[in-house]
Amino acid sequence: MSNETLTKNTKHLLQALFQSGVRHFVVSPGSRSTPIALLLAEFARQQEQLQLYIDVDERSAGFFALGIAKTLHQPVALLGTSGTAITEYTPAVAEAAISHIPLIILSTDRPAELQQNGAPQTLSQQRLFGDLTKHYLEVMLQDPHPDVTAYIDFMVQKQVHRIVSVPQGPLQINLPLRKPLMPVLHDPEPISIAPVEFVTPTQHFAPQQLAYQRVVILAGPNEGPSYQQALAQFSRANHVPVIADVLSRARTPETIYGIDALIKAGKLATMPKPDLVIRFGATPVSASVLQWLRQENIPVWHVDEQAGTDHSRHISRAIMQTPQAFLKHVTVVNQPTFYAQWQTLNQVPRQPIGELAVPHVLDQIVAPQTPIFVANSMAIRDMDDVFTGQRTQQIYANRGANGIDGVVSTAMGMSSTTPQRSLLLTGDLTLFHDMNGLMMARQYQLPIDIIVVNNDGGAIFSFLPQAAEPDYFDLLFGTPLGLDMAKIAALYEMPFVDLTTPDDLEKVLAQPVNGPRLIAYTSDRQANVVAHHRFIGEPDD
Repeated sequence: MSNETLTKNTKHLLQALFQSGVRHFVVSPGSRSTPIALLLAEFARQQEQLQLYIDVDERSAGFFALGIAKTLHQPVALLGTSGTAITEYTPAVAEAAISHIPLIILSTDRPAELQQNGAPQTLSQQRLFGDLTKHYLEVMLQDPHPDVTAYIDFMVQKQVHRIVSVPQGPLQINLPLRKPLMPVLHDPEPISIAPVEFVTPTQHFAPQQLAYQRVVILAGPNEGPSYQQALAQFSRANHVPVIADVLSRARTPETIYGIDALIKAGKLATMPKPDLVIRFGATPVSASVLQWLRQENIPVWHVDEQAGTDHSRHISRAIMQTPQAFLKHVTVVNQPTFYAQWQTLNQVPRQPIGELAVPHVLDQIVAPQTPIFVANSMAIRDMDDVFTGQRTQQIYANRGANGIDGVVSTAMGMSSTTPQRSLLLTGDLTLFHDMNGLMMARQYQLPIDIIVVNNDGGAIFSFLPQAAEPDYFDLLFGTPLGLDMAKIAALYEMPFVDLTTPDDLEKVLAQPVNGPRLIAYTSDRQANVVAHHRFIGEPDD
């Protein structure tokens, strides 16, 4: 074994990843990953298109990489050292698996002779993430046989192609390494690999006119390219009402927003019943809309490359194609009066006060096409009910596993992809779960405003039956932490603004600032429940 072999094969690994479209690498430093990290840093200096980030917290790094991949729709690679460090990527891998994100984990490992025999920082890393990864590959970078180098060139390209093909998902490449680990740097010998071209046949669909006259489109969270313009044109041409999820990236002044609140307020009871609803994308943020479709026994078609995922088990037809392709080949002869009646839903009076006023104000004032990352629990539900998307549709969230861990880091990954100032809307508990992610904002001076709705705990539980048990509610569910947002901002050396009212956001966001900024709005959980009940009003109010 020689360092020359390790160097050559590692360079081939990195070049094969680059050849396959990987332009972003996130490294969590450690000893066992030394050769890959050093050669990657050298490669990044030589290749302007390659972006290298260092995140010392593996859990944060996993979500940071996820944020880049989610925003750019590109594969992103993580590099970590052996042992429990690699396991810290698991939450991000889980989110990537369910959200169909091409995340690549380069897991450096101890060699076979150190496995299961008491060696430190050693555990079984083969297929470590189990069914969460779409594919797995193990490469012996220190094997001098020439077939190994050719194998690396071919298999890395093949596996990356497989994870960027539908359904997309994560890939683990395990890399057992023996000491010595130092590669040969500044080696002038060029690396050349034979590109492998993968051709996907184009599907052709015959034009079709649907035999329905009361069709509604439900545009759910969009994991792929935007189809907003095509949907808007289809809606106008065919008089088809569109209910647009806040994560559909398809909201316009004509699309119906806030469907969850409208259903809970009984506002759909006066609408003419659709004879077909066509669903696009992933599971909607609104739980009520799928329940309504099932209760009203409305036929549902699901159109998506992942069509057929429906926990309500109500879809009658799964059409595995993109919304763009479907809209291009389908026409509908809807009743104009049906369309006009459904469009009146956007005129229903709403009273966004308290926490609901935060997304309402943002909807009015954000710069055009501002990227906004939204935390789960209350934040994403409030955005879905209030945010019309009149100025930006670039809304992102981790709605695969719907967890509150890693939200901050994912938002930082999103922010790193654009020089435009971006936003994170989160609650205090979600911020606490991933405070380490703020280090990436400070380290890279990311242009992001972090807006924290601070209601001192888990506000969403105040809407659930356990809220009726005051003796145990705060202990087990409310979980107040008493976080001091000013001290958090000071720890990460970023400016801090404490809002008096949500309306102050307009003045605050208009003030120029370099790098990250923490903005807090203090709220009361019980007052928030009342505000939500009064937002549109209970049925028959």
